[in-house]
Amino acid sequence: MKLQQLQRLLKGIVAAAAVAATLPAAAQSVTGGTATLTFSDDAVSTLSLIGVSVSATGSASTVTPGQVFSFPITGGTFSGDALDTVITDPAAGVTLTRGATVITLNDFRVDRGTSTLYGDIVIGGSTTEDAALYTFTSITEDMSDFYNRQVSASGMFITELALNTLGDALGVPTFLRPVVAEVDFGTLTGNVAVVPEPSTYLLMGLGLAGVGLLKRRRAASSEREPAAAPQAA
Repeated sequence: MKLQQLQRLLKGIVAAAAVAATLPAAAQSVTGGTATLTFSDDAVSTLSLIGVSVSATGSASTVTPGQVFSFPITGGTFSGDALDTVITDPAAGVTLTRGATVITLNDFRVDRGTSTLYGDIVIGGSTTEDAALYTFTSITEDMSDFYNRQVSASGMFITELALNTLGDALGVPTFLRPVVAEVDFGTLTGNVAVVPEPSTYLLMGLGLAGVGLLKRRRAASSEREPAAAPQAA
């Protein structure tokens, strides 16, 4: 390929990339997935000690009764290419039951910036929205498969707000609450399906088109070159 042709090709790709960069910055979007909440053995023992049972509600499902629960993932936000928040189906949750008292926790949101699990607390006809429920000591994201992320949050400790709100409603003695506050309640993991922004698809297409065009022009140039004359003996 002549130098001028190569320069024109590169200029075209650069110009198209500049146009792609001006597209609306919708960023990536979360198309679905599943979050799994696993209560630790210590958490199960503690809840049993204070007479509280846990079960799935709404669109959540039970994996292991009283210990492992699954929630549909319906959304999320990003910081660059990394997930910043993960949101579950608002209708999915768990119920905490002690005697005649039933509390529902649902509409979960994991915030990596604050390492906190937020959700609604429903007690009777009263709802505390987007309350800080648990904090995590670690949140990691495996991006080895860009389109199917693995998010893992561990070191799950109940917040003071949640402890007092739930403790008051469930009748948990105040002398037991410091013990509950020290319990690592378990892990929250997620398999998150992600799609890239439209401009990403455009740039990928431009790159593939450029490579294909370059190959075709090289092939055409080779066909036009005259065969080398045989050398005299």
